[in-house]
Amino acid sequence: MYVDGWNFYYSLVNADIKPYGWCNFPLLARQQTFEADAEVSVKYFTSADQPNPEKIADRQRPTWWRALKFIGCQRIEGEFRSTTEEVEEHIRSGRQKWREKGTDIALASHMVKDCSRIEAGEQPGTFRWLPGFDRAILLTQDTDFIPAVRIVSEEPFNRPVLVLLPPSGSASEENAYRMWEQGAKGRKVTIKQLRLADLAHALLPKIVEGPAGEKVECHPSWMWREKHESESARRIRPSNPGRPRR
Repeated sequence: MYVDGWNFYYSLVNADIKPYGWCNFPLLARQQTFEADAEVSVKYFTSADQPNPEKIADRQRPTWWRALKFIGCQRIEGEFRSTTEEVEEHIRSGRQKWREKGTDIALASHMVKDCSRIEAGEQPGTFRWLPGFDRAILLTQDTDFIPAVRIVSEEPFNRPVLVLLPPSGSASEENAYRMWEQGAKGRKVTIKQLRLADLAHALLPKIVEGPAGEKVECHPSWMWREKHESESARRIRPSNPGRPRR
């Protein structure tokens, strides 16, 4: 499973369901594939929130990243860079515009690389090719990943790919679903729009415990869902995870 961390986060913020980002990604993968006993490896691609350094020390690194580690997710980092280029308004005002760099190409590269494993052969200097993952699951709304999905799902790899689009508000959801269907849907590619109910069924507990008994608690600023259950319940729609939906 490949998670585009910032795209997932901003999608939920735009949909006003930020508390449901406290997600158990291995569990979500098993639920969406109907494989309760599947071995799931999760790679989470993100960057330290350099534009907001107080958040790095207060919640991102000590809370969210530790929780990901405790549930066995591998974190792969890019970086934020500041620039006054690209946007004239920012150039005129002298303000910095931060852009996340390196995570998208890393995710696409890992997805293609993990299709196969190369191991040393019996003779020195020889190698053998072995199949990699049985199925790829991509969690993002970003259509820039369409070429990577097509490479993985077509010859010579022929791996099934499940693309999970995070909730993000109706207009963004419809546009992303349409673009993904046009660009990537095929015999081995399934595209599914997640709903709030899907995330609600795959939440981490409020306190996550590590293998050595360490504990990390969901940060209060992330609006733990118990404070909003009455409001959220009205927005949860019935979910049938077996059917791709707009």
